[in-house]
Formats: sequence, C-alpha cells, structure tokens
Amino acid sequence: MFALKIMSKREKKIVILTIFQIIFILSSSSSNVINVNSEINQQLAHLVFKTSGGGVRPDYGLYIASYLNDIGIDVQVKVEEWPVFINTILVTHDFDLGFIGLSGGGASPDMRDIYTEDGSLNIFQLGPEIPYNDQSEQMQEVGVTITDLEERQQLYYDWQQLMMDKIVPILPFFSPRSYVATWANTEGYDSRWGITDSLPYMEYDGYHEGQESLIEFNLADANWRELNPLFTDDTSSSFIWGLMAEPIVQYSPDLAPLKTGLVEDWKQIDEFHYKFTMRDDVYWNPSYNVTGRAASSDPLSSIPTGELMLGLKYGEYSDGTNQQVTAKDAVFTYLLWSNPTISESTTFHYWISECYVDPVNPLQFHVLIDGNPDTPEVEQYADFWARLPWDILPEFFLNSTDPTVTYTDGGIECVGLYPLMLNTPEWATFSTSAFGCGKYMLDYYIKNSVTVLQKSPHWFGVGAIDGAVQDLNIQSINVRIIPDSSAELAEFKAGKLDWTGLTAFPAERKIMQADPRFNVQTFITASLSFMFFNLRRPFIGGGYNAEYIPEPGKTQYTRAVGIRKAICYAIDRDEINQQLHDGEYFLAHSVLYPFTAYYYYNDIIKYNYNPVLAEEWLRAALGLPFYSIEIENQYLTSEDILVTIDCTSGPGITDCVLKYTINGGSQETVSMLEEAEDVFTCGISKTFQENVTISFFIEMTNKYDEVHLTDTSEFISNTTELIVTSTPTIPTTTTNPTTVVSHSSTIFILYSIAMLVILSIYKRKKRN
Repeated sequence: MFALKIMSKREKKIVILTIFQIIFILSSSSSNVINVNSEINQQLAHLVFKTSGGGVRPDYGLYIASYLNDIGIDVQVKVEEWPVFINTILVTHDFDLGFIGLSGGGASPDMRDIYTEDGSLNIFQLGPEIPYNDQSEQMQEVGVTITDLEERQQLYYDWQQLMMDKIVPILPFFSPRSYVATWANTEGYDSRWGITDSLPYMEYDGYHEGQESLIEFNLADANWRELNPLFTDDTSSSFIWGLMAEPIVQYSPDLAPLKTGLVEDWKQIDEFHYKFTMRDDVYWNPSYNVTGRAASSDPLSSIPTGELMLGLKYGEYSDGTNQQVTAKDAVFTYLLWSNPTISESTTFHYWISECYVDPVNPLQFHVLIDGNPDTPEVEQYADFWARLPWDILPEFFLNSTDPTVTYTDGGIECVGLYPLMLNTPEWATFSTSAFGCGKYMLDYYIKNSVTVLQKSPHWFGVGAIDGAVQDLNIQSINVRIIPDSSAELAEFKAGKLDWTGLTAFPAERKIMQADPRFNVQTFITASLSFMFFNLRRPFIGGGYNAEYIPEPGKTQYTRAVGIRKAICYAIDRDEINQQLHDGEYFLAHSVLYPFTAYYYYNDIIKYNYNPVLAEEWLRAALGLPFYSIEIENQYLTSEDILVTIDCTSGPGITDCVLKYTINGGSQETVSMLEEAEDVFTCGISKTFQENVTISFFIEMTNKYDEVHLTDTSEFISNTTELIVTSTPTIPTTTTNPTTVVSHSSTIFILYSIAMLVILSIYKRKKRN
C-alpha cells in the first residue's frame, strides 16, 4: 500500500474506480453462464440431384448442394446424357431434385402440359395425392374457358400464387436476356417491340461513324428460304415477310391484344362468338414480281401494270389502290391455316368452328369458338387471343374458283382450296415475290448478298405501339447476308450496319454499354430454367404430403411443402446469377414464363435467399424446436450446476428431462421444472472435484407428443472447456458454445490490470 501514499487525489480516484469496475465485472460474471444455442448442422436427409450435361446446369447443381448442406441436407449431384436424363424425369423418376430449362413457349398462360397429372411434361409426378393439386388443375381448366382478359389474368394470378405457395413444385431460376445494339443516333427503336413495329417511330439524329445515308436501315441476317408464311420454318424468312405484312390482330410484347392493327375493334356476341371490325382504307401493296431484279433495276414504281402478278382466283392484280384489305382476307387467312389440305400447322386454329364475313358489313367478320370439335358440346377456348395475330394473306391472289370441297380441323367447309393449288404458278411465285399490306415492299434480292425492301407509299400509316398516325422516315431496308455473327459484329462496329445482336458477345456488349456512341437494349427471352422436385420421393414429398404442419400459422401447409419451402429459401439464386451470369439473367419467381408478361404474376410469393426463413420452415416441417441452453456454476465445486433451456421461440414444449453422466458413468435423469412458459430449469445436485467431465443432453416433448433431443454437450468442471458432441438421433439439433472466460481467469486478468495501473503511477511518481 506504499504506492497509494504517494499518489495524488486524482490518481487515487483512478485506482479506486478501477477496483470498483473489477468488483462489478466479477459480480456480474459470478454465474459464469455458458450459452448454447440451437442450430441445424447435422444431415437431416440425403437427396439426389440430376440434370443433363452441357452449359452451366451441372454448376447450378453444385451450388445447390452447397447451400442445402448449410441446412443439414446432403445432395449428391449426378449429370446424365440428355436421352438418359429425359428417361429419368419422365419414366424412372429416380431423382429427388432436377434442373431443366424450357424454351419456345410463353405465348399463352396455358401450362397444362406441364402442371397437370396427365401433362406430357409432368416431371414432378403431380397427382390427386398432392394436396391442392386438384384445385390447381381445376383452376387451369377454368383458365382456358375465360375469355374476358382481365378476369382471366386474375385467375392465372391466383393459380400462380397457389402453385408457388401451397404446392411448390419448382424453384424458378432464370430467364436469359437477349441484347441488341444500335448506334446512338438511331431514335425510336424499342427492342421489346422489335424492328418491324418500331420502324414507324425510327429516325436518325445525324450520322454515325461509317454511315452513308439517313434514309436507309442496314442490318444482317442469313439467307431467307420461303416467304409464304404458311410454309416458313426459319426466322430469316419470317423477318422479311413481317416487314411486308400486317397481323390481323395486333399483339403487344406483353402478349395482350391491341386495337392498333388491321382489326380496330371487336365485340363479344356471346360466350363463344366474337365479331371483329377491320380498319377502312387499307389496300394491298402492288403485286410486283421481283424475280430477276437487281440493284441496277428501275424503281418499283416504274413497273407497268401489265407486268404485275395476276392472282389465281380471277386473274386480278393489285396496284396498291385497287384491292382493298377486307374481312374476306381475314377469313381466308384463318381458313388456310386451319385446313390440313394446305396448312402444316392446323393445331393453331382447330378451335374455329365457324368463320365468316358479316353479311352486312364487308369490314366485319365473325369467329365462333369450340375448344373441342370432337365432342357434341360446345367448349370454350380462351387462348384464341394468342392465335389471332396471324399475318393477313391476299384472298384475291391465293384463292381459287375450283369447286373442290375440303374441311378445316374445326369442321368448316371450304370451297376453292385443293391440294394441287400449291403447285400453281401463282403460289410458287408468291413464295419468292410475296407482297402484303405492310410497311415495305420487296425490291430485289441477291442470294448470299443482300435483300432490299422499299417503303410502301400505300401503307395505312398507323403505329402499332400507340395507334397514332405515323410515317416512315426509313425509305429503304438493306438486309445483308452475313451468316457469321463475328463478321456481323465487325461490320456493325465499322459503321456499315445500324443494328446487331450482342447476346453472344458479352465482353463486347459491356464495352458498348459504356460507350456513348452506342445504345444497347435488352429483352427477356421466351425461356425459363428451374429446379424441380419429385413430389413422390420421401422427405421432400412422399408420406409428408399427407401430414400437415401443426404449428400455428402454418397449418395449411404439409410437412413436404414446408421442407420444399425451406430448400427454396436456402438457395441464393442471386449469388448464382452473379457468379455464373454476371448478374445479368432475369430472376424468375413463378411457374409461368416471365415472357408471358400479361399473365406473369410479379407480386407472387418470392423465395429470395433467406436462411432464417429456411431454418424456420425446416424446423416447423420436422418439428425441430428452437432452443437455447444456459449452464451456470460449472466452474464451482461447491454449488449445484444449474441448467436452463429456453424454447419460447419454437413449438410449445410440455416436458423436459435432463440426462447426464459423470466421467462416462451411468446415465442419470433429472426432471426439469417449468420456470415459465417453454422455459425449463434444473440443478445437478452434486459436488465435483476439478476436471470432472460432465456429459448431458435434454429430451424435449412438444404439445404434439413429438420427442426431440439436443446434442450431447460436455464440459469439464472448474475449467473453461465446453465440448459439443453429436447424438445419433435424427432429426435433432446441435449446440454451438459461446466463448467463455473462466471465473479464475477473469480474476487474474483484472487483478493484473489493476496492478499495472498502480505500478505505472508509482514509477512515474518515483521518477519525479
């Protein structure tokens, strides 16, 4: 105490405060509580994930396996060749989880081929044994009968929510994006609407590098093969025809019908009968025969009337002003497509039971619907809206006077359509010198070189996007034949092209996105990838499909759904997107293609990465309680060891029993007393020598008479050691100890601090 005598009052105050702080810390740590909290670390199940090779699907599997391991689910990833994989998911069903991508759909919300028991792509094994499946199938059947667009949209919204909340057959992953580029001086182009519908709004604001004309639009494609849309099977041919044609009913990128095209209005007569009114003052472009034309040929307008192509029916031609587009052309188009004598794709229009021109108004036509022509009852087919935007064809040119009678798939009698008409000169010439009533006319084409189209002075001048009167600032379209995409990109960068696709060139695209000379746009493709569940397999389905979760707030969900929800929440799709796709894929959340924008429900339940919810659902589904354990007085040899378990955040616990051994001896049991609701405590009434090993676990019984065990914890008396070992019981929970400093160690450390403070003051005083 000599040092205190030479201290100032201020220094004495510092030392006294230090001592008081030591006393406070010691008193507050006298119980020396060890906290043990429940986590899910053990393997609760072993699942098999299968997918096909190629691309990144195997990588998806490895990521999924890693995420699910975090919640105690072991996943074995197996990659199969495509034919084997198809046999696996459709025949043997020898898998728990799978991964697949679908593309080419999305034009309709009707997904019965995938999400019904009898669907040809029912890879989930949906059936009446799956809760809520009957309701899902009923909603889907009703969906194809509702013709009111808003009512139908709402039904599909409700169906998607049901599927993703109460059934959970999939975890949607991604829809890839396509990227296209124009030069920054190109105004009015909208990638969602595409080139054809954007053209009335497009113009140039000055020249870009390498550009030679402000009235031409230059792009590249492959050679087209067939311009008659009835026989077109390649996108290059469809693009050229689309520039010359107009759809009967205009369709938006959101897949909703519009009144901005040839049809400007419609009326529902009854449940199965619609009347459509066409726009007046629309005329067919001249029936030019462009065979043999070249860049050096005279302008199209100089072709004399006598050289125009004559139609099959009455030998008539079109000069752009004499053949009006009327309802008979629309009726003729639909009958062509649905007649197996002519069409190779009759399934698109089998539902048309009658189609005829209004007897009073030649600009109106009627469509009657029967969704199943093989039954005597008239059935609805709501998806007819998606089958109406077919490009109109010239009846005066392609029809005939032949008396042959044929029938459509819907049973409509047709006169004038006969098999040999496909071999007539008129039909043969139309395949290479087609004409429509659209924005542009075919001027000339040189195979392997270029196809050139010229602005039509006869186009009716209404923009599809907004229905407003528009003009065409682009006079000519030059489609250069450049099959190699790298060569196309090089030509675009040199300024010789005004538009190019960039999806295949992510590095170049990123450079262009940062370059103010270019405008890069993106749109979602008609494809969807997803992880899917085999609903008949144990753990994720099987018997758990029939057992409902007893926990309040979750009683409408089966244990199987709870586990599937947990799996979905445990997978970080955003991270996968970042790691494998630079974060550029569209993250989907529904069973529908996001491409089906009008019906895609974006406010649906979303399984964004959430490990807390993953554990919550997994515990609820398996009845695993949340708990925390406090161990007190374990460092003392003269007081009872107190053990408290708190289960207040889990399912109600009705009984707890502590089971323990000392130094590996016989197991002893102590009933724990309920101190508060779901909080139990007990003491181990023993006195221990130092370094005695005590092992214990707690057996909990919840109000549903389900018994669960904590993991076995071991600690050594009068030391800081806490060892956690596992029990063989599954399902179970494990314990994670917090770092604990022993009572004796705490005293020593704080005492040392106090002595150092005093010593430093003493030395300073002595020097002075």
